[in-house]
Amino acid sequence: MNLQKLPMNRRPRKHLHLNLSDDQFDDLISALESHRDCLRRLSEEAANGFGLGIPYWDGRVNEIQELIDAVRHCARGDGAE
Repeated sequence: MNLQKLPMNRRPRKHLHLNLSDDQFDDLISALESHRDCLRRLSEEAANGFGLGIPYWDGRVNEIQELIDAVRHCARGDGAE
């Protein structure tokens, strides 16, 4: 049996199809931005020797920013699957 392993960064993906009002969309973006900013604060705390290392938190910040960008991209109607 020949099983190929996926690279670590190739996780299964989720496809979401959302129909949001303008207010719901704004709330979603605001929640994601708030989460991103919280992770940024954790990265700053890590610089002081608290918690996990800076690279971890900076990576999480980047992941959330990519998610924000993807949601905005899809909302503009140019987010083809």
